Amino acid sequence: MKIPTNHREYPTPVRLDKALRDIQKAEREILPVPAGHTNTYETSVDDFIKRVNKDENLASRKIITYLNRGSSALAFETPDEKILKLSMGNHFPMNRPHEKFDVPIYEKGHIGRMFYYLEEKLFQHGLSEPFVEIVRDKIKKAGYKPFDIHEGDVHQIGISSKGEVYLLDPECARYKTIFHALFAKTKKLLRK
Repeated sequence: MKIPTNHREYPTPVRLDKALRDIQKAEREILPVPAGHTNTYETSVDDFIKRVNKDENLASRKIITYLNRGSSALAFETPDEKILKLSMGNHFPMNRPHEKFDVPIYEKGHIGRMFYYLEEKLFQHGLSEPFVEIVRDKIKKAGYKPFDIHEGDVHQIGISSKGEVYLLDPECARYKTIFHALFAKTKKLLRK
């Protein structure tokens, strides 16, 4: 049985819509879905293709690498060394705001329930436990609860070219309780 690599480098930049069709084709060859069954992923590439095709600016965005996919998200690298993430649903838990400990976002938007984020490219080589603790401390200092980021979880963090350490996975910082979430949302409304 073939295993999908979830990684593909293109010799020259390609449009995002083409990269999505390539992923769709590869997944159908490697992981055929029997009649009457659902896709092995929570969100199929077909869902992303439908939404991306509704926005020519997004569809025509150039991609040099397909990096990876999760159950409901895809990640690509752009020629200007940024990361383009597509996600079904807001990838910030309970729609929490983007915080200083999160990877910097240069552009974001959504098409229906598909969200896209153009983020700074972070690096993970050379990271160790003390860096994880720095990020955990930043999360706590901002009033959130670290979630699923434990000792040695360097895969959840990255470092910028300027030496700043950030959280890669926004799911790792959650409101402490539902009351904290409601308070934050009320405070945001009152500021408007």
